[in-house]
Amino acid sequence: MTEAPAATADVRVGVAILGSTGSIGKSALAVMARQSDRFRVVALTAHANAEGLAEQVKQWQPAFAGLVGGRPSAEGLPCGPECLLAAATHPDVTIVLNAVVGAAGLPATLAALKAGKRVALANKESLVIAGPVVMETARQFGGTLVPVDSEHSAILQCLAGRRQEDIRRLVITASGGPFRSWSGERIASATLEDALNHPTWKMGSKITVDSATLANKALEVIEAHHLFGVPYDRIDVVVHPQSIVHSFVEFIDGSVVAQMGVPSMELPVLFALTWPERVHDTGVPAYDPVTQGTLTFEPVRHEHFPMLQLGINAGRMGGTAAAVYNAANEAAVAHFLAGRLRFPDIARTVSEALTALSTLQGSSLEALLEADAEARRFVNSQYDNGISS
Repeated sequence: MTEAPAATADVRVGVAILGSTGSIGKSALAVMARQSDRFRVVALTAHANAEGLAEQVKQWQPAFAGLVGGRPSAEGLPCGPECLLAAATHPDVTIVLNAVVGAAGLPATLAALKAGKRVALANKESLVIAGPVVMETARQFGGTLVPVDSEHSAILQCLAGRRQEDIRRLVITASGGPFRSWSGERIASATLEDALNHPTWKMGSKITVDSATLANKALEVIEAHHLFGVPYDRIDVVVHPQSIVHSFVEFIDGSVVAQMGVPSMELPVLFALTWPERVHDTGVPAYDPVTQGTLTFEPVRHEHFPMLQLGINAGRMGGTAAAVYNAANEAAVAHFLAGRLRFPDIARTVSEALTALSTLQGSSLEALLEADAEARRFVNSQYDNGISS
């Protein structure tokens, strides 16, 4: 009688995708479908899209899947915020792609780093709220942070292992959003439909509004400060409508290195999964400079997009200020999406929250989370009853 051959261990890298039904989560699954000999889906979580998650579970057969928000569904998926932690710390997971929107992604980032895993970070709020805590957790427990945001992925690629002291300046590009060429008067009357009409990227509603206010660039400046250890006065933002150059790094000898590519999140997702290696992939169209034509750059009109400087100032202040900025922005955007406040009121409300809560102190995780909660309470107290000033 011939013995059956022994089962072969699966040597593919196990991946958890937090926020798998969102735009970045779907991009990650598209990448993994092409790279199925390298990676396998171990865990998936979604916020409230039970139907979409059930379809993904049927296709990918993960060891774990959970629905973070919403109610128990007919599919019988585990529910609750603890699903994020279960997925992030699953023993068969090596890489956690955190594509959760907002402050809700922070506990999973910390849990994955404490478990010594690589975090492919698309949840910029983790670093905005608690940058020093997150970076220290990675150092203490041997976890690794690799950015997924296209701008920070670009900076990482431009640096290519160069020393921090070689960096003169980081330049983060911004598409300018849907209101790049609008007058201040026209921006003041912008509708929700206007704000969600992004010219180059397809993203979720909250992130798209952040692009319209340029709050997303403030968050990215704060994130870059923590990721790369560069002071705020050496991080600039420039408007680049074509979204081809994703960031520049200027070195102390005057040389400038840029990372370029078509505007697709699949590129930085793939790099975060394979870093520091590069692998062959044909899923994203090649960049054709002749077809693309002219690339242009413009200064930010700070007077019409005050959310950018508000956020950078909060980052400079340190302590709880960035946590307040982020939480107040999340709450204000939620009310804008619900029709309870006008587009210009987002910046006004965030500014008021920063002023009102400027006495909050501390840098511990507990202090930062309390500041987050206080900022949400401050904003919600103005708009939860449908009252808009």
